[in-house]
Amino acid sequence: MRMCVKTLLVLIVVFLYSPIVNAQSDETYGWEQAPRYRGFISEGNVFGTGDVKDNRTFFSTSHGVQINPELFIGGGVAVNYWWDSEYWSVPLFVDTRLEFHKELRKNFSPYISAKVGYSVGDCEGLYFAPQVGCHFYFGHSKFGISTAIGYTLQNSKIDTGLGTISSDANGIELTVGLDI
Repeated sequence: MRMCVKTLLVLIVVFLYSPIVNAQSDETYGWEQAPRYRGFISEGNVFGTGDVKDNRTFFSTSHGVQINPELFIGGGVAVNYWWDSEYWSVPLFVDTRLEFHKELRKNFSPYISAKVGYSVGDCEGLYFAPQVGCHFYFGHSKFGISTAIGYTLQNSKIDTGLGTISSDANGIELTVGLDI
């Protein structure tokens, strides 16, 4: 009799627990749905370390395809503004991101990214901005926020009014953004 009660209790627990396990395995995170459209909108500051040591603020957006849960490729545009010198530039770039959330299976996702392109405006030249950051997703949605630190390499030809000088406007970058 005791053995039958124990067996019955084990079967009841297994029966009640199995829908919970199935429900959890059927739920997917937004980043698992690939391929799909994905976009990023961000704001940040670059603290000058190059020839042009002025700090600057930037707004950027990039849009593209999440090819698989780990890889994003897209294109984007940014607007940089140097407060002290009142220079501005508009980098056009290709944005690639490699994300590591699938290994963690959480709403937290570390990533590395690189933006490569060309900048026009007062500081015109090659633009390269590698970053390391984290996405924080809202539950199982595709939406989230991200933070990153990086280093912007900006070769520039600056028109001084008396001629053009070549320099670099490199700097350490801190970014906060929205993932859509």
